Amino acid sequence: MYRIISSLVLALLVGCSQVSTQPPISVNADGVQILDGPAIATQLNTLYGRKFPNCNKSDSQPAFLCSGVTLRVTVKDPNNQYKVWDPSPTSVKSGGVSFSYLRQDANFGRLAWGNGNGYILYPIFEAPKDKEDLDYLCSYPEDAWTWHRSETAVCVAHPSYPTQSQLCQDAGVTTAEQWLAVWNTAGGNPNLRQCGFDVRDERNYLAGPAFYQSVRSKELRGAAGFGSHNEILIKTWASRHPNTFPIMAFFFIAGGSNAGLADARYNQQDFYNSTNPKIIVPIIRLTPATSATGAATFTYVAADQQVTQ
Repeated sequence: MYRIISSLVLALLVGCSQVSTQPPISVNADGVQILDGPAIATQLNTLYGRKFPNCNKSDSQPAFLCSGVTLRVTVKDPNNQYKVWDPSPTSVKSGGVSFSYLRQDANFGRLAWGNGNGYILYPIFEAPKDKEDLDYLCSYPEDAWTWHRSETAVCVAHPSYPTQSQLCQDAGVTTAEQWLAVWNTAGGNPNLRQCGFDVRDERNYLAGPAFYQSVRSKELRGAAGFGSHNEILIKTWASRHPNTFPIMAFFFIAGGSNAGLADARYNQQDFYNSTNPKIIVPIIRLTPATSATGAATFTYVAADQQVTQ
């Protein structure tokens, strides 16, 4: 349903409280598209602070379409068989790619694997018109250990918890409070035991509430859940189409020696070299919150950039 609505989103946003904040994209004399780094940092801070239950007050429009920051940590392939913005062979086999969703009310202080760099997707309702819409499949309030669940499918139950760990509606879980009760069950592995909230487009008006309950579940975990990331599965997309891939920014975790900056610079240069016409995607500093009730910040620093105008 939101695929139909996304084509009308600009009209829908006019006169609504949820105003589009698409950053300007300029084109220089050489035809290079330049994403405005300071504007994107501002947009990311705005998206992070939007604690929307859905978009445009519609249950058929999950909040990830217009709020929050969907990000993926990356490690470049040493054999250069695929780019960091393309699905890995593992993701191609399973049919899904793991991301995390960071928002003021879904805070976490540590990224997957403890990695310090990656990329950020445009929210679908605020992406440039030439970018493809990716398919969000399911949302886990905590790391779902999906590599233990199946090698050939995503959003599926773990064999040790065939009932509890299936999609939440099939497990009898429709609220954050119910999800938390299952998580807090004594014994076993709660990461594998948790269910995933089904946010597929075809669920229509059920998708928005399902995603919001996932966000609320993370929030209910409070300080106990702050040290670990959540996990969203997005359907595997076609590789080798960087110009239409909805990448908004590369990022690294700010602080200390800024260890992730070198990889972020490599990825920015690699993306620029891979696009035609060329696109300069900015590198953004992500400073995570220091507590579940704190705030993360996104900052653009000109000196961080490997590729400039």
